[in-house]
Amino acid sequence: MNQARRLSDRILLAFEQACEQHDVLVAEHLIRALEVALTKEGGPGNVDKRKELGPVFEAYEKLKALRGS
Repeated sequence: MNQARRLSDRILLAFEQACEQHDVLVAEHLIRALEVALTKEGGPGNVDKRKELGPVFEAYEKLKALRGS
């Protein structure tokens, strides 16, 4: 596994799996973990090198669809 991969990337992968398995509770926990990880990565003195936030926004849309709302 790529050691340089960000924690937030790994959380997104786990989130995708939770969605595939229709596990709303786990997906909700993972989206909260993603929020924490993204906030820490971009904190003071750090530069988040993420160029595209599309996958993050897509995660929120997937969770909304999974909830049926």
